[in-house]
Amino acid sequence: MKNFPVFVFPVSLEFYLNARHTYKQLLTVYNPYEFSVDFKVLCTSPKKFTVIDAEGIIAPQSCIDIVVRYIQPSASYRERESIEKFRISMYDSNTHQALGKRDILTKLIEGEPSNTTHQESVGDSFHPLTVRPPPALKPTMEEHSRVTACQRPTPREPQPVNVVAVAVSICCIAALLLPTQPEEVMKSQWPDWLHIGSNLKLVFSFVLGLVCMLVLRP
Repeated sequence: MKNFPVFVFPVSLEFYLNARHTYKQLLTVYNPYEFSVDFKVLCTSPKKFTVIDAEGIIAPQSCIDIVVRYIQPSASYRERESIEKFRISMYDSNTHQALGKRDILTKLIEGEPSNTTHQESVGDSFHPLTVRPPPALKPTMEEHSRVTACQRPTPREPQPVNVVAVAVSICCIAALLLPTQPEEVMKSQWPDWLHIGSNLKLVFSFVLGLVCMLVLRP
């Protein structure tokens, strides 16, 4: 049985009793591999939840959103203390062989989320303002020299180097340069313990891409 990592976001689901908009959550399942995968969603309490598109196919290097709904959560102490789980299982679309799985914990919380006030203000009505240019005044010699001095470009402070990101990138690049495991040991000058599998190289390349996005973002 193969063991591929399953990438799901978020890693847990939180439902609030007094906030009905939290009864609907989204689970995003990613497929960073170069082949199509089948997925299936399982639950420890199927009577409490409904899942839209509980199974399907994810194209290579794509993702899919899964809608999860909590059906009438109860405020009883027993239900609030119970721990429910969702399991995302992935299979190879061609061989139907199991590739991996990921469990998502759910939590039922009393009250409302802390950002409820910000969400309620989204419905306010906003109108554009008419921008009027200020009256043109001829600056004096003193004001002109002051404005010219203020307009001089100031050197930007160098951005701090993310040491952790650089270290992770170097490790990933070094791992990708190592020989692949199926290669014959006699033809390689590297020791046996430095030969890694292609699946592990795929994970290193995915991590390297995430680090590059983090470093190169504006």
